Amino acid sequence: MFTPTRLLIVLGFLAVTTQAHAACEIKKFDGHSLSRCKVWPAFPEKAISAKSTFVSDSEGDHDGVFDLELSLLNASNAKPLANYVKPGAYNSDAIRFDDLKIDTARYRLASDVRAFGLRSDFADRLSRANPYAKTDLALYVREGSKLRPVLEGLVIRKEFGEGSGECETKDTKILRTVEIGSSSHNGFADLIVSSSGVVYTSTQSGKECVSKTTDLKKTQITLTYDGKQYLIPEDLRGY
Repeated sequence: MFTPTRLLIVLGFLAVTTQAHAACEIKKFDGHSLSRCKVWPAFPEKAISAKSTFVSDSEGDHDGVFDLELSLLNASNAKPLANYVKPGAYNSDAIRFDDLKIDTARYRLASDVRAFGLRSDFADRLSRANPYAKTDLALYVREGSKLRPVLEGLVIRKEFGEGSGECETKDTKILRTVEIGSSSHNGFADLIVSSSGVVYTSTQSGKECVSKTTDLKKTQITLTYDGKQYLIPEDLRGY
């Protein structure tokens, strides 16, 4: 049963959420641009807006980059509170930029600092023999009227494969999670990155196609903050 006070709180939150959705632009990705907007659960009076637009390498070229416009908004009237712009934020060539999602998990980096994330998806839509897909994670914090990236390019999902036929295939899937550590460096908590993975293989044995699933060894690594960004080893970033 709702008490009058609790009912007012719920109605107030719904009103802010509705206003934010009305004020924020949400546009489905059409291959050239997209817009995302989400109320920040930790701060329901604020909303996060992300826009990305394609810029080709040359006229008519399918290869290029996607610019990023990121904003923290007043959820009730969409007034910008803090902004970040990065031209050429995402490369899109053989491995194409595919989507962008706002991540509002509990990234509490310090007692008075909470970050939010962007998850960017990429995929190779051309190769059936050697499929590839990945998701990168970036984290941002507010500093006055600016948003600043403190983590960029951490691959939290990677799927790739190779094959020479219907049966001779090998597909690998790697997933990573990020947790806030108990220790800290330069004022920000360490990030604990845990990795797990699975390899799916199929081979021809006589007239049969034999499938096998192998779990990869689970690993864990700690990312530390150097005063500007979290340091990411090369094997956890890029392609």
